[in-house]
Amino acid sequence: MNSLSDRRLGIIYTFSAFSIWGFLTVYWKWLAAIPSWVVLAHRILWAFIFMLLVIALRGQFRGLCMKTVWLIHQPKQLLVVFAGSLAISANWMLYVWAVGHQHVLDASLGLFMIPLVSMLIGILFFKERSDAWGWLSLALAFTGVLLVTVHFGVVPWLALSLAATSGMYSFCKKIIQLDALIGMSIETLLIIPIAVVVLTVHTYATPGLQTAFSGTTALLLIGAGILTALPLIWFAEGAKRIPLTMIGFFQYMTPSSAFLIGVFLFHESMDRIQFLSFLFIWCAICIYAWREVSRNAAGKRSAHASL
Repeated sequence: MNSLSDRRLGIIYTFSAFSIWGFLTVYWKWLAAIPSWVVLAHRILWAFIFMLLVIALRGQFRGLCMKTVWLIHQPKQLLVVFAGSLAISANWMLYVWAVGHQHVLDASLGLFMIPLVSMLIGILFFKERSDAWGWLSLALAFTGVLLVTVHFGVVPWLALSLAATSGMYSFCKKIIQLDALIGMSIETLLIIPIAVVVLTVHTYATPGLQTAFSGTTALLLIGAGILTALPLIWFAEGAKRIPLTMIGFFQYMTPSSAFLIGVFLFHESMDRIQFLSFLFIWCAICIYAWREVSRNAAGKRSAHASL
């Protein structure tokens, strides 16, 4: 496959992944009648089963077993992976809860903040340097959060929690780098016991559950797992083929979709202060994206000059 075709395939994979992540906002609305922690348990269980099937078809089952055994003999690394599993599980549950309780706009604010939180983690924990533009983007994001806090007298915990749990997950992934598919399989494997306990307790505590979870609902719950795993696989394939800066622009599809869905499809209200808060966040994101593109272009020029 030539480089142009490979790049196009990468764009298709990446666009498809982020399109599904954007569509999930509507998908969770269809499951709003089910407690978010039950949806999360189903999502983990069926995602794990689906990923096992994909791994078996790709002939990577031996690699999964070897990496799992290696982690068992490395308690510190295993603890980091488990912490990442808890962080991403909390992130998933928060978002499902947000959609079911008419807080999509709050959730989209948190999703917009994720790249900036990742940058802050890099500065604080990995000694990554930031220029004036980077600090300006962080300052604008902080101003946006502060506006909402002062206006409503309440810290936007949902948005901050979504950004923080995603940042925590990225932090763990930075420390322990695993193949995307195998890593996700191990992460869900570690959290499977909790999911099984949740589903077992919910089954015995809810009369008539088999009738309630039959037909369309059952298919939606199984599909939740597939729609969790599939975009991760596509994203991994796309990341191999296109530049990181292009991926950086794709990543804003999900919060943008959530915002538009919240306003135009779910008709969530937004006052002037909330809009102004989003405006600060959007400005921060624009500066962040411009900064990343400029740094990437400068790196390419430097690389060409050294040849």
